[in-house]
Amino acid sequence: MMKLLNVSELEELAGKLAGAVKPGDRFFLSGPLGAGKSTFARAFIRFLGVEGAIPSPTFIMDSVYSIGEINLEVHHMDLYRLSGTAEEMHMLGFEDILESDAVVLVEWPERMLDFEKRKGCTILISNGDSPDNRRVEVEWNLVGY
Repeated sequence: MMKLLNVSELEELAGKLAGAVKPGDRFFLSGPLGAGKSTFARAFIRFLGVEGAIPSPTFIMDSVYSIGEINLEVHHMDLYRLSGTAEEMHMLGFEDILESDAVVLVEWPERMLDFEKRKGCTILISNGDSPDNRRVEVEWNLVGY
């Protein structure tokens, strides 16, 4: 399903998905630089109750949030700087995170090996027909690992 959304609607979508989240859920955020991947992730994390600044993890690659009220760990990972080798994923501990019960939001998932085989929700965000709009496609992969 593809929709044309403005930033507020993109954040609303993030809130709706966060409202139904359960341990082990995976969200793969794809799209070009500046399309809104971090905007989506920040809105998702804020909806879960995290207050204050939520930086993009571009340089640290993994920001972890502990949501005590619902006993949930959330990882916001940014793989932009990776080249996509299994060794990188293992060395950074990302494979362990992806196998845990944590909720994981991954920006630039195409830099992971076998990303398309992973179970989860892929959200493709791209530029729309105006600076205020984004094309958003949501796909669920319910089989895989």
